[in-house]
Amino acid sequence: MITFYICVSYVFHFFANIFLNIRVLKKKEHSVRYKEKLGLYEIKNNNPTLWFHASSLGEIKSVVPLISHFSKNKNYKILITTVTLSSSEYCRKIFEHAENIIHQFAPLDTPIIVKKFLDHWKPQISIFVESEIWPNLILQTKKVSKLILLNARLSNKSFSRWKLAKKFAQKLFKQFDSITAQSREVKSFLEFFGIQNVHFLGNLKFISPDNVPNNDSFVFRKVVENSWVAMSIHKGEETFIIETVKKIKKKQIESQCILIPRHLNKIKELTDTIKANNLTYQLKSKETLPLVNKDFYILDSFGDAGKVFEKINLVFLGGSIIAHGGQNPLEPAREGCYLLHGPNIYNFTEIFEFLSKNNVSKLVTSEITLSQELISNFQNFRNNDKLKAKMKEHSQKILLDHINYLNSFIK
Repeated sequence: MITFYICVSYVFHFFANIFLNIRVLKKKEHSVRYKEKLGLYEIKNNNPTLWFHASSLGEIKSVVPLISHFSKNKNYKILITTVTLSSSEYCRKIFEHAENIIHQFAPLDTPIIVKKFLDHWKPQISIFVESEIWPNLILQTKKVSKLILLNARLSNKSFSRWKLAKKFAQKLFKQFDSITAQSREVKSFLEFFGIQNVHFLGNLKFISPDNVPNNDSFVFRKVVENSWVAMSIHKGEETFIIETVKKIKKKQIESQCILIPRHLNKIKELTDTIKANNLTYQLKSKETLPLVNKDFYILDSFGDAGKVFEKINLVFLGGSIIAHGGQNPLEPAREGCYLLHGPNIYNFTEIFEFLSKNNVSKLVTSEITLSQELISNFQNFRNNDKLKAKMKEHSQKILLDHINYLNSFIK
């Protein structure tokens, strides 16, 4: 199977430039820097390199504290590679003043491009994050560098798929000199494939920093006492939230939903659906502060959620009603919020188990149960300072354990 994949990737190589240019036209790639994905670089490198490779925003955020720590080691230049535009923009903002940290887009997984990448950057230690399993990249990197997989993630669904190609999985996972798993369940999945060098040091999502705040002067103020947040609402979940708002209104309870959509390019569809249900809304971009007489206040900008969680402590987490696997609940949890979620949280099982044990998260399965939970907690729940302290302590332990673990490879 690996041989077949490599052969196909050789063929794809000849279409890679066309493929990326089409994506540029669709605004899915950087108009200039897309060339980095072809192994073409403007930056020269003559330093020993410590390479962190992650796919998207969530993955790179989980290792930011580690990158910041090891950037103090002047023996290495830190190279970060990611795939998505949002992750590159995040790296630009958070590391713009760092002297020895470079961000580049990750190479496409063809043998020729990967070789050009490795010949140029010459990493001594390569750290892949979560589920970045690209055969050419892994096999070639192993030949020139120490190779580590941090916070390895395998859902039940992906584990089932990997079992169908067990020898393929074994071949790839055995390339890693060492692996840390983000849960004990993932550790057992990897051990099923005969991988011995797997460690569980806690989920790195716990140490992820919150979103970079906007530079604007937005200050959120709660104007309706019974306010709640619907966070990271995906397409297919709008109706669930709208029906919940209707059920609360039927109880003659004045409330307001602070709605944080997952995709800002879908705002028009969202507002049309709200209007079609005879409900009212207000966009943050139109009116900075919420108005009392609106059913929804929609945050149609990035980076403002943290300001809301400081004021409102009841949060429903989207991506959990549809089969998406949930959203990272740590940003509102760090503010001591009470978290409600649907049944599909398989991407964050370990984190939700921690929150559930501390009695600050609860499963809801319908608009009825969500509305009931919100109504019963409008007056009864206040920000949980004990949770804040416990999460800080837990996160610090995970960070220190991973630093000590990586110190055995980074001299």
